[in-house]
Amino acid sequence: MYLEDIYYFWKMTFNFISSHDFEVIHIDRERREVWLEKNKGKSTDIIRLKQQTFDWSNHLQRDQDVVAEKVKHLTKTLMGREVNVHSIYISQFPPVDDWERDPVHIKAKKTVRMYTYFVLQREREQSLEDVYESLNIQEDPFPPEGEEEMEGQVPNLRRAVDQAIEANIKNQQAVLSHGKPILTYLFIAMNILMFVVLELNGGSQDTSTLIEYGAKFNPLIVEGEWWRIVSSMFLHIGIAHILLNMLALYYLGNAVERMFGSVRFFAIYFVSGIIGGLASFALSQNVAAGASGAIYGLFGALLFFGLIYKKLFFRTMGSSIIGILIINIVFSFAIPQVDIGAHLGGLVGGFLASSFVHFPKKRNVLSQAASFVAVLAVGGSLVWYGIGGNEDFNPHTQTVLASYYQETGQFDLAFDVANQAIKEHNSVNSVLYFIRSYGYIQQNQVKQAITDLKRSIELNPDNESAHYNLGVLYARQGEKDLAIDAVQKALEINPEAEDYQELLGELEGSG
Repeated sequence: MYLEDIYYFWKMTFNFISSHDFEVIHIDRERREVWLEKNKGKSTDIIRLKQQTFDWSNHLQRDQDVVAEKVKHLTKTLMGREVNVHSIYISQFPPVDDWERDPVHIKAKKTVRMYTYFVLQREREQSLEDVYESLNIQEDPFPPEGEEEMEGQVPNLRRAVDQAIEANIKNQQAVLSHGKPILTYLFIAMNILMFVVLELNGGSQDTSTLIEYGAKFNPLIVEGEWWRIVSSMFLHIGIAHILLNMLALYYLGNAVERMFGSVRFFAIYFVSGIIGGLASFALSQNVAAGASGAIYGLFGALLFFGLIYKKLFFRTMGSSIIGILIINIVFSFAIPQVDIGAHLGGLVGGFLASSFVHFPKKRNVLSQAASFVAVLAVGGSLVWYGIGGNEDFNPHTQTVLASYYQETGQFDLAFDVANQAIKEHNSVNSVLYFIRSYGYIQQNQVKQAITDLKRSIELNPDNESAHYNLGVLYARQGEKDLAIDAVQKALEINPEAEDYQELLGELEGSG
C-alpha cells in the first residue's frame, strides 16, 4: 500500500528525531528522502531514509553509488573516526534479483561502512526490528494503523518533523547570536584612534614614541609601570600591522561577541591581551605593541566553542578556524620579528577565559572555578618568571632605554644606563657611547666626552650628531681646525642641516 510507505517514512523520521536525538542534515520532502546524524563520541551514525522501490538490484546499486559519493563529502564535517551509514528504503517489495546484503566499505579518510535495509510492506514489524537492532536502539514496535488513521496522521507527522527541524535551527542560531558586536567596533575605533595619535606625534614606528604612549617595555614595567601590559594592546607598529590586526579583529570579534555576548567578550578580550602581554614580558625584552595577544585569545574562544558545540563548530567554521590558526602559528615561529610569546599566551588566555565565563545560559561551576584558578596561575607564573628573567637587560634593551631617557630629557638616567651597559657588556654600540658623551658634557667632563664621541664615530662613521658634537667641543677648546674638520664630516652626511652650516660658517669666519 503506497499510503503505508508514506506513513512509515514520516513516522520513522519523526521517531528518530524526537525520541533518539538524531539531527536532520538534509531533507527532500517531495522525493521523501531524509539524512539524519547522531554522534556517539568516537563514531557517528548516519541514517539515510528514503521511500523508494527498486525493480532490479542494478537500480539499487546505482542509488548506493550516489549515497557513497555524498558520504565521502559529508565525512569532512563529521565527528569521530568511524562513520556508520544506514541506508533504509521504505519499499513495497525488494529487488526481484539478488542484492548485496553485507556492509559496504566506502573509501574515505575515515572508516566508513554502509548498511542497507528494506522496510518491506509484507514484513514491516520484522524489518523495523532489524533496523533498530542494528542501530542499537531499544524501540517498541509501531502499533498497526488502519488506512484512515494513517492518512490522518501523515500531515501531522510532516508538521511535527518541520517543527523539530525549525526548533533545531533556532537553537543553533541562538548559540551563535547572544549579542551584537558593539565592543568589537569600539575596540577597532580605539586602535585606529591611537594609531593616528602615534603618527601625529613622532610616528608609530618610532621606538621612543611607542614607549612614551605605553608600549610594552620591560625595564619600565619592572620599575612599576604594569599598566603598559594593557595600554600596549591598543598601539600598533606601522600601517600593515594595524590593518592586518583590525581585519582579524573585525571577523573574529564579530563571531566571538555574538556567541558570548558583550560582557563575556570584554572579559575574554582583556584576559587574553593581558596573558599575552605577560607572556611577551616573560619571554622577550623587545619593545612590543599590538592587539595580537587579544586576537589570538579570540581564536582560543572559538576553540572552546568547538569543544562545547563540536557538531555546530565543524559544520560552520571549524576546519577554516583550525587551518587559519595553524598557518598563523607557523608564521609566528618562522618570522623572527613576530612576538610568539604574546600570540601563544593570548591563545591560552582566551581559551581559559572562555572556559571561565562560559556561554550564556550554560554553567559548569567546577570547570569554571578551575579555569579561573588556571588564569591566575598562568598570569602569576608569567609575572614571576618575567621578573626573574629581567634582572639583567641585554645591550639592545639598555640602548633603547638610554635613548628613551635621552629623548625625554632625563639625561642623568640616560647616562647611568649607557655607562652601565658599556661597563657590563664591553659594548660596541655607537649609540651608547654617544649618549654617555652627552652625560659627560652635562658634567663638564670634556675629555671623557671627546673620547666617547671618537669611539662612537669609530663604531659608526655615519653618526652625524657625534661628528657635530665633537666639532662643538673642539671649538670650545679653541681647536679650530679639528672643529672645522668634524663639522665638515657632519655636513657630508647631512648637507641640509642648517645648524651644521651655521657652526661651520662661524668657525671659518672667525679670525
